[in-house]
Amino acid sequence: MTARTLPAVLVAMPEEAQGFLTLSTGAERLAGPDEAYLAQADGVEYLLVVTGIGMVSAARAATLVSAGVLAGVAPSVIVSAGSCGGIPGQVSVGDLVAPCCSLDWSADSTSIGYAYGQVPGHAEFHESDERLVDLAVELGAKKGYLASANAFAVAETVDLIRERFPKVIATDMESAAVSQVAATAGIPFLSLRCVSDMCQGDGGVEFDEHLDDAAERSARATLDLLAHEAARARASA
Repeated sequence: MTARTLPAVLVAMPEEAQGFLTLSTGAERLAGPDEAYLAQADGVEYLLVVTGIGMVSAARAATLVSAGVLAGVAPSVIVSAGSCGGIPGQVSVGDLVAPCCSLDWSADSTSIGYAYGQVPGHAEFHESDERLVDLAVELGAKKGYLASANAFAVAETVDLIRERFPKVIATDMESAAVSQVAATAGIPFLSLRCVSDMCQGDGGVEFDEHLDDAAERSARATLDLLAHEAARARASA
């Protein structure tokens, strides 16, 4: 079977996928153990995958996607979408974030000569596709660094992140893993997320309160971006 080339969107949770499904004109759930859909919106067909929360789950799903395992789709781009936590003073709840770089804030191999955030054998951080970041910024997103880890960021986390990574404006639990897989596979990557909470002590309450709205905002921005990309591709064909 010949692989189809489509954009792939990865979200961690079903609530984040619902933002896309609500805005799409059609969606077919794929057979198999993973929650994944072939969906259409604004004349664009795309692959939507619910990865599960955390770096391992995200890396697993991104690997399957990059290898074209799901529905025989060869991804033209991988977008990590959904919600994120905001660094106070950098962003606010409801802001869209399009990181130029993603890193693992929990990675610490400094004792053997690596930088904070750098996993041995890999780059210090992985860059998003510059053109896609610029397009996301045109659509209203804020540009900066994003830090991921298998931890829900809280006030103490913010202090550590600010000290080690002053360019970070937001956090999540998946994007750094997805960006690493995409970089290894040579696939353009973008994280386009919406701030649901401000990484404070009550972040869980704030997250629950704003999750649905953040998911919808991220979905709308991502679908707008994919539509712009499709129009650009048609114009240059």
